[in-house]
Amino acid sequence: MSMHYTPLPSTTPITDDLRCSWARLFGLFVESAREQTGRSIEQTAARIGMTVEDWQEVEAGRLLPNTREQVYVLADAIDMEWSEMVEIVRLCRNAWGLM
Repeated sequence: MSMHYTPLPSTTPITDDLRCSWARLFGLFVESAREQTGRSIEQTAARIGMTVEDWQEVEAGRLLPNTREQVYVLADAIDMEWSEMVEIVRLCRNAWGLM
């Protein structure tokens, strides 16, 4: 299964600052949930066939899942209930440019 994530630009215009902030918040939620499992980044990334570097980018808010399937796989990797992940995505929807 190929996991393609959307990289966020490293330098962004002011109009993208909010989007980047929401992406970072999403990453913090993912990081916190992973830490609650007691698994390392390496262990968690390996569970879903993701590189450690990509997982670190997700937690940093620089890579976002592009599809529902990818969100589901992330939730599964951190033992998060689907409904909880949906609420996090809903809260951070501006990271994807959704209103």
